Amino acid sequence: MEAGSIVPKQCFSADILGVPTDFAIMEFDQIMVVATQMGKLGTLLQARQDSLTQTYSVEVLLGRRNDPLLEVLARQLIEKLAMARCPKNLTIWLGLKDPSNPDAIKGIIAAVSDKRPWK
Repeated sequence: MEAGSIVPKQCFSADILGVPTDFAIMEFDQIMVVATQMGKLGTLLQARQDSLTQTYSVEVLLGRRNDPLLEVLARQLIEKLAMARCPKNLTIWLGLKDPSNPDAIKGIIAAVSDKRPWK
């Protein structure tokens, strides 16, 4: 892979509560995760970490702003990045059929965590 090219680091599919879910994980100056059950990008969130204060911030950049579970998902993933000592921030696109289902959110977190994109 050429430096600076945007090529998925990992692409895979997983069954999340009986719903086929496609994932793409890319890495450049940050980690980008796409998780979709609808073939659309959906809501765009950005999660940032401040290594000095060990705090995290999550912001909805585009899409559903009234669903706190999407922010929980982004916060969980940025915390996992920090625990793995990866200093990069996270951009995540979530196109979920039922984004208010806590079990679906847990399934997405588990699927991404299993692939450990922060190596």
